[in-house]
Amino acid sequence: MVVDTVALEKALKVEFDKAYEAMLKEAGPARAVAALATEVPSTSASEKYGWLGDVPVVKEWLGPKTAGGLKDYDYTIKNKDFYDAIEIDRNEIEDDQMGRIVPRMGMLVVAVAQYKFELLEDLIINGATGLAYDGSAFFADRTAPNDNLLAGTGVTVAAIKADIYAARAAMMKFTSDVGRVFGFAMDTIVVPPALEGPMLEAVMTSAAPDATYGGLFNPIKGWIKQVIVMPRLIDTSDWYGLCTAFPLKPFIYQNRKDPVQVLDDSEVKKTRKLIYSAEMRGNAGYGFFQMAVKTVNA
Repeated sequence: MVVDTVALEKALKVEFDKAYEAMLKEAGPARAVAALATEVPSTSASEKYGWLGDVPVVKEWLGPKTAGGLKDYDYTIKNKDFYDAIEIDRNEIEDDQMGRIVPRMGMLVVAVAQYKFELLEDLIINGATGLAYDGSAFFADRTAPNDNLLAGTGVTVAAIKADIYAARAAMMKFTSDVGRVFGFAMDTIVVPPALEGPMLEAVMTSAAPDATYGGLFNPIKGWIKQVIVMPRLIDTSDWYGLCTAFPLKPFIYQNRKDPVQVLDDSEVKKTRKLIYSAEMRGNAGYGFFQMAVKTVNA
């Protein structure tokens, strides 16, 4: 039997698109990527983000308008190619076993979303050495008030609560290159699995965790809209506070090519196998370091 790859590819595309749309609507890696990263379209092999230092500053209009004048940073994100693939046996097609193929294809789509999430995990894991647009590490002991590498006081609920107060206050004082205070407010926290429980207890309970306010009010619950768990975070006691409420977020996902399906039947006559893959092109990088803090607990 000759496999009609055109018809097969059309059928698989319908299922691929359905799975991809469903994945985007579900909570999980796709939602986390959308929350933490601004998706920026790319039209070339790499994109330069020197404009990250050129933040808009409103001034009183007293004379001729001025624009720019800030440092043009040499921060570039290079696109990379990514893929995942499964094998489809020709017999499955001949025996009309599409029901066995579709679930595997759905997991292929999930893997694409998971990998975008892992790119952001890598940025956070390497944030104390990976360079931000200003040439310093993304999380670094910068000159005050822009120090976003903070010392924590512990991982008990009471200590986490105190450190959230400190981290939020510190972020609100972060400034632009010309000393303009941003006032960014921490609204998202990223934790390793070991800290999920105590962090949720500190953040999500209606009553203050330490009963300072008679157990009636927990201001943190109104500040933090989400706690995101990153399974690959190695240090079990450090956590990260982020501001995600603006058009430009702490991280950038540079999208050169949306995930697409590719069906390769070049080896089917020799091996009886078709290779079905999902391909995408892009990369992730750092946005404003002023939208992020790392709290380190020794």
